[in-house]
Amino acid sequence: MADILIIDPDLQTSYRMCETLSPAGHCCRSACAIAEGIRLLEGAPRQLVILNARLPWTESAALLRMMEERGCPVLFITAEAANAGHLRALYAGVCAVLSSPYEPAALRQAVAGVLSRTRSLLTIGELRLDADRHEATLAGEHLTLTAQEFALLHALMLSPDAALSREELLRTAWGYRDMGETRTVDVHIQRLRRKLGASCIETVYKHGYRLKMA
Repeated sequence: MADILIIDPDLQTSYRMCETLSPAGHCCRSACAIAEGIRLLEGAPRQLVILNARLPWTESAALLRMMEERGCPVLFITAEAANAGHLRALYAGVCAVLSSPYEPAALRQAVAGVLSRTRSLLTIGELRLDADRHEATLAGEHLTLTAQEFALLHALMLSPDAALSREELLRTAWGYRDMGETRTVDVHIQRLRRKLGASCIETVYKHGYRLKMA
C-alpha cells in the first residue's frame, strides 16, 4: 500500500487511475496542475507521484526538484515511447516510465515495480542509499558505515522529515524487542552525525530524531 499523488490535467484519466489502484489498497489523490500538486506534496508524507509528462516543463522542473529533495519516486506517463530515456535522465531518484495507452494491469505492475525499487533505493537531496548493494553516498562521496549505522540511516530515510522515537528506530532499524536499549540509538545517531554533518539529524525534544537534509 502507498500514498499516491496523480498529477494529470485530465480528471477522467486521474479518476480511472484511482479506480485501478485503489483496490490494491493504495490511497490516491489527484491534481490537475503542477502548482496544485506542489501544494498537496508540501507537509505530506513521502509518496509516489504519477506525473503526466506533457505538463509544462518549466513548471514540472520545480516539482521534480522538490520531489528529489523529499525522496519521492515518480512514474512518468507519456504518449511518446521514444521519450522514455529522456524522462529517466530528468530525475535522479527512483523513477519509471509508462507509455500510454496502457492496460490497467500495466499501470498496477508499473506502480508495484516503482514501489519495490523505492524500498531499496532511497534518494534525499544529495544523500543516496542503495539497500540492495549496501552502499550510501553523500554528494557523490562514499560513506563508510557500520551495519548498524547503515540500518539506522535506512530507517531514517524511509520517513524523511518525520520525527521518529527511539523505540521506533530500534524496531525498524534493528528489530529490537527490548525497549530498554534506547541508549544504543543515541550512540549511533552521534556517529552518523559525524559522517553526515551535525545538522542533518535533528533531535526532537522528548521524542527522538528526524532526518533533515538541506
